[in-house]
Amino acid sequence: MLLLCVGTGVALSGTFELSADLVDAQALQHARISVHTVKEAWFLYSQAVVGRLDNVDNVTVSPEYHHISGGIPVPATYTIELGERVSKSEKGLSFRLFSNYPFPNRQGSGGPQNLFEQEALNYLQQHPSDFYYQKTKEQGQLLFRYAEAIQMGSSCVKCHNTWPGSPKTDWQEGDIRGVIEITQPIDAFVAQAQAGLKSIWSTLIIIGCLAVMSLILVISYLQNTNQILQARVAEKTSALARLAHLDSLTELANRRCFDQVLEQEWRRMERQQRPLALMMCDVDYFKRFNDSYGHQAGDRCLQKIAHAINANVRRTGDLATRYGGEEFAVIMPNTDHRQACIVAEKVQRAMLDLEIEHCQSEIADHVTLSIGVASTIPQPIYHPTHLVQVADTALYEAKVNGRNQIIVKLPDTLESQPT
Repeated sequence: MLLLCVGTGVALSGTFELSADLVDAQALQHARISVHTVKEAWFLYSQAVVGRLDNVDNVTVSPEYHHISGGIPVPATYTIELGERVSKSEKGLSFRLFSNYPFPNRQGSGGPQNLFEQEALNYLQQHPSDFYYQKTKEQGQLLFRYAEAIQMGSSCVKCHNTWPGSPKTDWQEGDIRGVIEITQPIDAFVAQAQAGLKSIWSTLIIIGCLAVMSLILVISYLQNTNQILQARVAEKTSALARLAHLDSLTELANRRCFDQVLEQEWRRMERQQRPLALMMCDVDYFKRFNDSYGHQAGDRCLQKIAHAINANVRRTGDLATRYGGEEFAVIMPNTDHRQACIVAEKVQRAMLDLEIEHCQSEIADHVTLSIGVASTIPQPIYHPTHLVQVADTALYEAKVNGRNQIIVKLPDTLESQPT
């Protein structure tokens, strides 16, 4: 159900982004076609009309042609007035032609009039073959503003450099003469896209509800079908697990479980390159304890020790086991030798609190433990038994040095045997 909800959310988010991209793409395509149409009209007028009147008498090409008998507009003036006519006929649509060097009769309106136009002019002067656009919101209306550069052609250079009123007379072919801009409202595009989104979202919600209902029905059916079988399997599995992995006397994990878990944790820590620690514990002078107090007292002693060890090993993933006889072992993944030593010290203090009498001990009047600790970051060239050997060596050293103590060894301090 969680994945279904996440998937539905991603789908809704994706459709919203797709809708926004489609609106932008549609507005961009419309703007490019419109600007291309105006530019083609400009070039056609320049070549087919103005270019053919150079040697015709009584015809004057001028930006102020309105006041001249026989005058016709220069291509830029023709384009400006064409844009003004289109802007008046189409509600919300606006064409503008602007430049850093407007003709004298357009000094007030021929240059950049706002931040967008200035940014567009600066950008297109650096990237003349590119285009520049922006979405803005003005007076509650969402607008798409698009601009393209107009480059000087060979015929334009001659005219602009020789015309008496030209604001710049050193034009070269390819220079940016100006920028043509189209501003169009895209509220209609957005409304159309949102209507489509609502339909898609409604469909997704209906599909999601049907999927949830189907999932609930399937889960209910499976629960009713398997309830009795699961209970029986759980009972048998629990009994088998206890027989296979628990020591019947101490109720700790047995030696078989120790070997399996050590192998698993060694491989896991090897993949993660995290430390794995092992603590080996041996009851000091336990044979003498059995001889003095009897085997039943010895069994009760081992049970108390097992409980004390298990009570002080509480981290997730740690495993306390009966390694054999009076020997215990604790597997501690994600644990270095310092952390393992802290656990060993807690176990030692717990043994002191138990106060199990031991009159035959040579080191104390109560039962004590000798503890060996080893920790390493598993490497693929070694076997898990390498860590057992190091911990067992540390335990042996603790017993030789007087017992009732903790010895910590790192595999790097011993000669290691590769697998």
